[in-house]
Amino acid sequence: MYRLYVDEVGTDALTCLDKDRHRYLSLTGIATEINHARDVVEIAINRIKAEVFDHDPDDPLILHRKDILGLKGSFQILRKSEKQEQFNALIMDLFLSADYVVITALIDKLWLLKQTHWQRNHPYHYLMEILVEKYAQFLERQNSIGDIMPESRQAKDKLLQNEFTRVKRYGTDFVDRSRVNSVIRGSKLKFRKKKDNIAGLQLCDLLAHPSHIYVRSLMGHAVNLGPFATRVADILINRKYDRSPWGGKIVGYGIKHLPQ
Repeated sequence: MYRLYVDEVGTDALTCLDKDRHRYLSLTGIATEINHARDVVEIAINRIKAEVFDHDPDDPLILHRKDILGLKGSFQILRKSEKQEQFNALIMDLFLSADYVVITALIDKLWLLKQTHWQRNHPYHYLMEILVEKYAQFLERQNSIGDIMPESRQAKDKLLQNEFTRVKRYGTDFVDRSRVNSVIRGSKLKFRKKKDNIAGLQLCDLLAHPSHIYVRSLMGHAVNLGPFATRVADILINRKYDRSPWGGKIVGYGIKHLPQ
């Protein structure tokens, strides 16, 4: 059985869309077998926390991209070059060696609001539909079943759940409801908070932003991946994005962006 760990980059707000940092929203899902998340991903992440940060297991450190970049709290130790090199090596090894598949759906919210012929105009309508559709198709190819665990955004959870319920009830243009429900089990998303220390969600948090920026680069946007994100994007492109089994096509499988 698989689990899709989900994190978002950006916000669902439909204001200030003239500013680049408010304009784009993506959902990234990391699909991995639950046993693998427990036996490999969680152990690897705990090793990183122990070896690099010497964390207290009863007061667990949560790997969170913004805190890492901001060198906040326990992450201040990364100011030491040897610790930063150690962390980068261990985290890249995890990105490479863990067995998972990445699906990223991204939408330009300013473009969305210009589609006056569409009745649904909340970005979650489209992103959750795309994510469920691509995940269901992935599970069919694996001849398996799965569920979905997003990181909780508290006030936003209801919106995401509503869209999940709608897709489970009506299906999508390409995957009907019977196919969706046959492979994605349960009527509720398994929301978990950051403090719950879910290894799969921490892995997703670290991969979601580089994937978001890479997808925007495919859309022709003037974005800068940076050295670390470039290395991550190379791993995703070469090994981790979901892709067509008949030729390795990524766009339409592991990546979907609107507008296309």
